Amino acid sequence: MNNPILFTEKTPEVIAALHLPPSAAFNQPASMSMNEVVNFAMRNVEKAVRAGVPAVYIQDLGDLPSAPHIQPHTVAFLSVVGAAIRKEFPQVTLGVCMMSHGAREPLAAAQAIGAQFVRIKVFTGAMVKAEGILEGCAYEAITYRTQIGAEDIAILADVYDRTGKPLGELPLVEAARFASVHSKADGLILTGFSFDESLKMLKEVQGADLGVPVLLGGGANLENIKEALQVCNGAIVSSSFKPLSGWTKESMLTEWDYDRIAQFMQAVNG
Repeated sequence: MNNPILFTEKTPEVIAALHLPPSAAFNQPASMSMNEVVNFAMRNVEKAVRAGVPAVYIQDLGDLPSAPHIQPHTVAFLSVVGAAIRKEFPQVTLGVCMMSHGAREPLAAAQAIGAQFVRIKVFTGAMVKAEGILEGCAYEAITYRTQIGAEDIAILADVYDRTGKPLGELPLVEAARFASVHSKADGLILTGFSFDESLKMLKEVQGADLGVPVLLGGGANLENIKEALQVCNGAIVSSSFKPLSGWTKESMLTEWDYDRIAQFMQAVNG
């Protein structure tokens, strides 16, 4: 990878996952106009940057239910928000993650807004998820990235994302090897159904020395982040930044709290 910002040897990577409210395209009671969503994003990213978070990715979590494939309005929605973030906060490492499955769309949006990475949740193998059976898209992602000249955009791939059930489940290390070595993911994301399970997964994959950074995909908080960083290169965080936890409609719309972010980053930096 030609990307000096992600995964420097000196600094563990904290990536804040900014879950956006429902867009107008979904016509939900909680849907916001484009201007309102952009303002929501600006307020939250400003808090994260001020507290010292080095990286943020945007995700259309509010647009539920997820479609089996990425819709055109999702690409437009995240591109508008991402472009606004990039203009206002040029120093932040920026990423794109789309709820629906696809390889080309997140890479295209990331290139358009000047983002440095994408997160793809079904990169290899196959998963049964709420929207059906999804098949890995590694070949399409790697070839399309080359086609559009976007090799400087890192691909972070989930290994057995906890929001689905793998079909033909391989041993964890072999699944991680397929993603990183055979399919050329630039980083791996591991998330168990509990923090202890996540730690076990991280240790197992790190022990295989696959040559790519390994991230904790969820469950990090103020109390456990130091322990997590002993066995991984960084963590993706969102819920710990909010005063209202849990996967509810209310919590998904809750904004980040600056003091919580600052305390978390203090724990990360020791």
